[in-house]
Amino acid sequence: MWGSLTSGVALVLLLVGCESAKELPPQKTFVYSESEGITTLDPAHMSYMAAIWVGSQLYNGLVEFDSALRIVPCLARSWSVDSTGRRWRFVLRTDVVFHEDPCFHGRLRPLRASDVKVSFERLCHARTRSPGLWVFWGKLLGVEEFHAATARGEEPPGGLRGVRVLDDSTVELLLQRPFAPLLALLALPYCWIVPEEAVRFYGEEFFRHPVGTGPFRLQEWRTDVHLILRRHERYFKRDHRGVPLPYLDYVVVRFLRDPKTAFWEFQQGRLDMLTGLDPSLVPVVFDNTGTLRPEFARYRFLTAPAYAVEYYGIMLDTTTDGGRSSPLARSRLLRQALNYAIDRERIVRHVLYGLAEPAHYGVLPPGFPGFSPKTTGYRYDPQRARQLLAAAGFPNGEGLPPLVLQLGAHPRTLSVAEAVQQQLAEFGIRLELRQVSFPQHLAMVRQGQCMMWRTNWIADYPDPENFMALFYSPYAAPDGPNTTRFRLAQVDSLYDRALAEPVAEIRFQLYRQIERHVLDEAPWVFLYYPRLIRLLQPTVVGMWLDGSDRLVLEIVSKE
Repeated sequence: MWGSLTSGVALVLLLVGCESAKELPPQKTFVYSESEGITTLDPAHMSYMAAIWVGSQLYNGLVEFDSALRIVPCLARSWSVDSTGRRWRFVLRTDVVFHEDPCFHGRLRPLRASDVKVSFERLCHARTRSPGLWVFWGKLLGVEEFHAATARGEEPPGGLRGVRVLDDSTVELLLQRPFAPLLALLALPYCWIVPEEAVRFYGEEFFRHPVGTGPFRLQEWRTDVHLILRRHERYFKRDHRGVPLPYLDYVVVRFLRDPKTAFWEFQQGRLDMLTGLDPSLVPVVFDNTGTLRPEFARYRFLTAPAYAVEYYGIMLDTTTDGGRSSPLARSRLLRQALNYAIDRERIVRHVLYGLAEPAHYGVLPPGFPGFSPKTTGYRYDPQRARQLLAAAGFPNGEGLPPLVLQLGAHPRTLSVAEAVQQQLAEFGIRLELRQVSFPQHLAMVRQGQCMMWRTNWIADYPDPENFMALFYSPYAAPDGPNTTRFRLAQVDSLYDRALAEPVAEIRFQLYRQIERHVLDEAPWVFLYYPRLIRLLQPTVVGMWLDGSDRLVLEIVSKE
């Protein structure tokens, strides 16, 4: 069927059926493919990128990030914080209306401060079972008691104590203790605002009937087939010329599971954007420097360093199964030796085809807020690796038992691990690879059952705190993200100081001190910082890409 189509607009006409070509000009429709599928459009459950990309067209938060990663007003036109750092006040815009929807019974529904309270309470409500509960847990006043009460089936009078509605356009958030990155948290999808009427009207089916304030509204969703969004005619934003946004009339998401099929559809002009390639196609499209080959140069190519780092975590807690007999857990010098023994540039060039940057700095990826190019991490240094290996008591690897690296089943991670295995063998270090299913891998890592494991960290929000929490001892797994069980009093003290520091540059300096301690202790084998890629048809205008991998379509148009 698709073979007879020649453009994205033809696809939309086929899907919608009732629109004319005049009503859907090609430059007004944007089509992309999603391989993972989407199971929910409820912001309280948007924990994966496929849903977040669609959700960002449907919803808004109090604040958002601009293209330079500055926090700017969105639904809130202004905010302030008192001298204690614990009381935040937000004043809402008065020109925002929700999408037209049957839940409003024909009325236009303006945004109100009570919607903020309802949305945040819903996130913290036990019945919601939101994976985003962590956003407010330990931060917003009363969240633990509210969650406990709702888990017992009780509804606390007055709701969540940490959210106060002062009037229709003013809301206050009360914190348990100062938390300087609060605004960055409020820009997360979990904190997007929904109206109480929609939640009540649709009940458990709200995940299929999203109602927000965003630039597009849901027109049709056929699971595993397509999803169609239509322009929100009363969207509150305008461009710098005063022209109402968005420019597009429709956004169409096609669910193509096979990346090779998506690549073919893109080449045929039936997709406007391609974001992922089958591993077998990477060397076809790119040379080993990450540059498009001449036959694909007609497409627009966007790339940016992802706000992520790939690494091998090392269990440091000798009371766990993974650390009890591990030489890595007992020897900082051995951990450092591994870091100096890996030629990251060779891996990036020959295994990843230039679509990454060697992790020569530290925990924070290049371009991330707080990143400093002056941070010196590990580079390939065979002489230094051998010196450290001998100082650790294992000259040329003698007496060192095999090290076990666990990883999931993804072919790319296996290829990287095999390259590392070969490189370490040059130093007499034997590395055994163990592959398990991803759910099993994740469970074993969190329970401390692995000596060393492949993983990555992708920033939830662009503040260094999100990375440094991985080394805060109160957040040790399985209750927190500190899976290596890293514990250092100086790091805990610096982390606590940074949370209460309102001046960003001073906070960043504290985080860099944490980063230096982490590099010295080497709880990770640093690998690389991934790069994001997007291929676009030449007609697509206005799209940009940063390391957060956001999809901002309200300013995109087509020539």
